[in-house]
Amino acid sequence: MAGGEKKQSLSPKEIIHHKFVVKASYRIEQVHVSSQSNCLYRCHLQLPEFSVVSNVFKRKKDAELSAAELALEKLGIHPQDDDDITVEQAWDDMVERIKYIFSDEFLSSGHHPLGSHLRATLLRDGERHGSVPLSIIAAFDAKINSGCKVINPSVDQDPILAMSYVMKAAAKLTDYIVVSPHVASLRRKNPYPPAIVEALDTHGESIKVEAVYIQCATSGEEVVDPVILDISSGRYYLDVIAEKLGLKDGSQLIISRTFGKTPSGFECRVYSAIPKLNPSDKSSKAYGKRPADEEDQSSHFKTPWNAKASSACGQDIHGDAIVAAVGYSWRSNDIEHDDVTLKSFYRICCGMSPNGIYKFSRQALIAATLPFSFTTKSNWRGPLPREMLSIFCRQQQLAEPVFTISTSPVKPLSETLRSFKKLKDSESNDGNNQCVNEYAGSDDSFNHYNSKDEEELPVLESGYRCGVKILSKSLQDLVLDCSPGSFYEKESHAIQNAALKALTWFGSLFDDLDADPEQPRCYTKGELNWMFTRNVMIKGKFPSSKRYEEPAYDESKTMDMDRKPKRVQTIPNGSLVSISYSVSVEVEADFWGRTGKCLRELIESNEEIEFEVGVGSMNPHLESVVTQMSVGQYACFITNMPAEGLVLADANDTARTRSLLSKLAAGLEYNVHLLGVKGPTEKRVESVFFKPQLSKQRVGYAVKLIKESSAASTLVDFGCGSGSLLESLLEVPTSLQTIVGVDISEKALARAAKMVDSKLNKGACNLKTIRLYDGSILEFDSRLHGIDIATCLEVIERMEEDEAFQFGKTVLTLSRPKLLIVSTPNYEYNKILHKSSLYHSKDKSISQRSKFRSHEHKFEWTRAQFNHWASKLAKSHNYSVEFSGVGGSGNVDPGFASQIAVFKRKSFTEVKKVSTQPYKVIWEWTRAQGDKKN
Repeated sequence: MAGGEKKQSLSPKEIIHHKFVVKASYRIEQVHVSSQSNCLYRCHLQLPEFSVVSNVFKRKKDAELSAAELALEKLGIHPQDDDDITVEQAWDDMVERIKYIFSDEFLSSGHHPLGSHLRATLLRDGERHGSVPLSIIAAFDAKINSGCKVINPSVDQDPILAMSYVMKAAAKLTDYIVVSPHVASLRRKNPYPPAIVEALDTHGESIKVEAVYIQCATSGEEVVDPVILDISSGRYYLDVIAEKLGLKDGSQLIISRTFGKTPSGFECRVYSAIPKLNPSDKSSKAYGKRPADEEDQSSHFKTPWNAKASSACGQDIHGDAIVAAVGYSWRSNDIEHDDVTLKSFYRICCGMSPNGIYKFSRQALIAATLPFSFTTKSNWRGPLPREMLSIFCRQQQLAEPVFTISTSPVKPLSETLRSFKKLKDSESNDGNNQCVNEYAGSDDSFNHYNSKDEEELPVLESGYRCGVKILSKSLQDLVLDCSPGSFYEKESHAIQNAALKALTWFGSLFDDLDADPEQPRCYTKGELNWMFTRNVMIKGKFPSSKRYEEPAYDESKTMDMDRKPKRVQTIPNGSLVSISYSVSVEVEADFWGRTGKCLRELIESNEEIEFEVGVGSMNPHLESVVTQMSVGQYACFITNMPAEGLVLADANDTARTRSLLSKLAAGLEYNVHLLGVKGPTEKRVESVFFKPQLSKQRVGYAVKLIKESSAASTLVDFGCGSGSLLESLLEVPTSLQTIVGVDISEKALARAAKMVDSKLNKGACNLKTIRLYDGSILEFDSRLHGIDIATCLEVIERMEEDEAFQFGKTVLTLSRPKLLIVSTPNYEYNKILHKSSLYHSKDKSISQRSKFRSHEHKFEWTRAQFNHWASKLAKSHNYSVEFSGVGGSGNVDPGFASQIAVFKRKSFTEVKKVSTQPYKVIWEWTRAQGDKKN
């Protein structure tokens, strides 16, 4: 085969087509995710015996590819199985390719990087003339590399193994190639024609390139220093790097794969010496053969393992190493290069870890940390967890993550109603004792993160659950099988949180190698069920984390705060806080410069950054201090010094910063200004304490009363919103014939109409008429006169107090329902939900309304105030009223979380009917005609 080329392998879609032809049907489905502005796509692939559904993607073709891959996995087919190239053919192709590489044609061809190396070696003198290092051929020729992978897929992690295969293939060309095993190089046996050699460009520009030298340490961490590569005109740059490492020439080097880019976009590689085996080791007599014991292969080498260099490139590196961005490209025969500074090196290393990817997306290397929970309120920047996991897998030469969605049927409402009183009684104890500081979940679920000693919170028992598998790219070995047990109401949340769990585990592996990966810390039992297999070992760590202690408060540096630091959190979890901050490194107080001033270097600053409290997205010291502050306050505190590399990755002047770090730095000094606070949404706060959610309990309570009113035929839901009550009424049998929803929000009514239409299409309804009206509930519409039941759940608090009285008067006077159910938040319960008793009256930055459950609430009543409102209305309009509620207990202070008044008409007195129809029909359905009007 000319040039050593082999036939391209079939793609997953091509394999499916060849096997099933027209019997394979792809169907693309649009997926709308609230957190995404663009539409996503999911692919359904139908095969004769089964079907598969892909994950969601931004592009249709990616969704189709994912579906094809899932189908092949289910069939037990791997794409490489269909490659029509055997191991024997791979060897033959490699032999032909090596012969072609040393041909006159290849030397004279275009800008292949390997050709540039070959031309550079021909400018050497003496015995090195024309000798091409084995590492160059293995690293820079894609066809050779592909052939090695066919022979042994693990070569991707082992450059020495690839070099041994190149040498073995070259050994079959004894008449053409001279193999030099002792110097690990190949050269052509017969010289090139003089005309070709003379035509080579001998003129070149001398360059100086900054690189990073990683000195391997036998104990402790490796030392990283800057180094200058002085590549003079006509010199082979690999020889220059080899000399810096104390080697004879470039043939003694191992070259890693590319692992990162400099700020200018140049790719970086790690250069190190080929490790020598211990003389006592008899497992390898031939050059390049790996020791038999792969689990402890480091012990077979004379030189120690270089943890930092290995971590950077993802391959085993022994002895000292140099990281440089220099070499040839396809664009030119000239050397292309860029400086690898200490800062750029550490930034590359930081970006190789999940935590670092998140830090960069937040532009806060020091302050930000990878959250332990994904929520829609976390104000994510850059890639979401799923995208971050894909980025990480590509960096570490792992296969793309495979997500598996499972669902659990939602518990029927009838079952919920049968156990309603039991639920209410059990929640009364839990709701009063739970603390909001335990919360770290999403808008739609309980996704709790805590220590082993903390109390578990309830989780959803139905919805979407997602698992994720990570496989090695070449061998398809299982690396990580992460199957969190939590359910989520939204499929997208399940996927994002599963990805985040996997990222958290990989993050712990990078940040603390001493931890047992099979027993990850910080997660409670039942939160995660995962399995880890050490088939792919990711070695090294960056940065080496130190266990943080409580922030050291310096009272002399604390401004606008009490002399005695508050140890009580005053900003509840789930809140969004906005801060400005700066982080500086300072030298201990007893070390003074010549100027008599304390030495300090600014490392990081941010004029405004927003983060969510309680999900772990900020340095714990910073979050602890901020949550004790009030808007407008400043604070200054000092923490322990993190890893030196993390500081250098963020510092502008690395030389000065490194000098300060070497002079007994006291730690990092934070200066923080709290700019603003947005409290958690009502739904988020309530979801911490109640299972089912408080909103579902309110609806369940209303449905229970409606079912008991067996003679009722008409119902109006005032302030129906998106139709949560209407949805529940469509799921259970009642005597109702007509239901009406009224709301002032057209968007909410549109969502309600879409939901009702979906339910009706399933045929789960005995109703005759459904209408949705756009209108204010403060106005009377004569079409609603004489109704049987009226509901108004968590609505009156969104209007002014006098308007709440007006609503009650309008409904009881003109609509005259037999039964009126009204619910509203109990303000007294907020001390549990918000810990509002912790807000100090002297704190002028926190208004009264911020203590309410939602910023949209105009008022929230105590039990006495609600009792007064309802009793006065009932007495004035010939109604009786009974009080109850959901969440908490009516017999224990502070009562129910949501208080409910049930008005019952004593007798019906005919009143003069007012003819007025201010409401606009938005949507209508009648069973008789089966039509819908929009």
